[in-house]
Amino acid sequence: MSDAPTVRPTDRFDLRALYEASRLLSTSDDRAAVVRNLLLSTLSKLLVTRGAVLLFDPLMQRFRVADARGPIDLAPGTELALPLPDTDRLLHDAEVPEALRARGLCLLVPLMFRHRLLGLLVLGRKATGQPFSKRELEFVQALATLSAAALHNALLIEELQQANRDLDLRLQQLDTLFELAQEFNATIDRNRLAHLLSLALMGQLLINRYLLLVRIEAADGNATFEVLASRGLPSTLPPERIEQLGRLEQPLLLEEAPPAWDWLRAFQLYLVLPIRQQGVTQAVLGLGRRINGAPYGPGELEFLYALGTLAASAIRNTFLIEAQIERQHLERELQQARQIQQRLLPRRLPEVPGVELAACALPSQEVGGDYYDVLREPDGSLRLAIADVAGKGMAAALLMANLQACLHVLVPLESTLERSTSQINRVVCENTEADRFITFFQARYTPSTRQLAYVNAGHNPPMLLRASGRAERLSRGGLLLGVLPDARYEAERLSLAPGDLLVLFTDGVTEAMGPGDEPFGEDRLLACLQAHRHASARAIVEAVRQAVEQFTGRPANSDDDFTLVVLKVLPS
Repeated sequence: MSDAPTVRPTDRFDLRALYEASRLLSTSDDRAAVVRNLLLSTLSKLLVTRGAVLLFDPLMQRFRVADARGPIDLAPGTELALPLPDTDRLLHDAEVPEALRARGLCLLVPLMFRHRLLGLLVLGRKATGQPFSKRELEFVQALATLSAAALHNALLIEELQQANRDLDLRLQQLDTLFELAQEFNATIDRNRLAHLLSLALMGQLLINRYLLLVRIEAADGNATFEVLASRGLPSTLPPERIEQLGRLEQPLLLEEAPPAWDWLRAFQLYLVLPIRQQGVTQAVLGLGRRINGAPYGPGELEFLYALGTLAASAIRNTFLIEAQIERQHLERELQQARQIQQRLLPRRLPEVPGVELAACALPSQEVGGDYYDVLREPDGSLRLAIADVAGKGMAAALLMANLQACLHVLVPLESTLERSTSQINRVVCENTEADRFITFFQARYTPSTRQLAYVNAGHNPPMLLRASGRAERLSRGGLLLGVLPDARYEAERLSLAPGDLLVLFTDGVTEAMGPGDEPFGEDRLLACLQAHRHASARAIVEAVRQAVEQFTGRPANSDDDFTLVVLKVLPS
């Protein structure tokens, strides 16, 4: 008779089975994988056909379905309000909440880690119809304990990843605020400051409706609030409304505001933030809802307070600077810059058979930031260029001179548009401050073949209006100049035909503001071009200028520099 021990078959619930299940759970730090492995392991070991894992949301005090299997009518994401288990004890049958029993679930296993409730594992009856044995219950409770630890680790990793994302967002916001602070401090043009504020609100938070009031102190010591920036809202308010806003000391959520604020709700504003310094409200920032529908979280509010403070301070500084700078000194400096700018712009446009050219450049102040040029290349081609330099005054004029010099040096070298744009960008990056940049477009047109090639470096896409009236926008290229020294650019090549129009313009044309703060826009520009496309290039330029002035009721360059270049292809 042998003395060897009797070998029993592997039990579904022995330590080896538990070890295999725990190893499967611990192989992933992903919450969904932990939940899925727990549920599938339990269903297969206990021979159960239906079950679910519910995760607990401590903020909402509700359970959310993370995974569900079998016919239980519980889709992932479903929220349930259930009583909270006070211990990690398994609940059977009548002890299971009615909302779960109604779905055929008769066993509830709390998922707890160090007295913290993470969720619930709920199961239906066994497929065999037999009750759960003591060993099965011990197994599922041990598995739940192991799963809770794995789930806790997965949640920690998620929280860490979210913290890293929040940190990245915060760093991005700080970088943006730093860049905006430099840009705000580099100009005394309040229209420019308002434009920068609009770009920041739209670019960072997708806000396209806002209102900024700033407290202005007069020479006699009295202070009043003025609307100094707005978008999608009136540019002026009645004095009693301004006074009401100026008295705000706490943030105002208009959904919960009393009827006295109904007039702001009518403007579709959502949130009003008073910007206070040293106990005094220095500015008021009213905001509409974000375009993507996302709420304003703590991080967004901090960014808005910082941005509002920057914008308000910059705008208030403009008044102080205007009061302190000697007018004569400023006029002398601007006159010098004006002379520089005038020498940079072409005095006469080339006369080329088969082509008609016309241009108009109206600066909004003594020195604007717009630049255009039309040059003859050695092979008879035409080089057309247009740019918008960030900023105004002497700094913009010097940067414009830098750009013009680069272009005039490169054109005779017969370099490709891609290479010459890259070279200009590198020079701009190496010789200007980080807060200075240029939107730039250049094109080469060969009259003998009617071939057009172009590169667009972040500029308003020029319009190519075919003789048939069909319009194309020329946007291929790359980043604006002065951002990355190693930026790459690509060109596009097109064939033109008699009657085709190439129209280059700056944002001073399309963003000229009319009644109700409505911009002239590209649609009106296109309609004007189509209506006059059979006229001469000079007549087309004049028609656009008149259309802008008729729309705004002011000179075309009242808001910003007005620059327009038209090339018309003539029959052979």
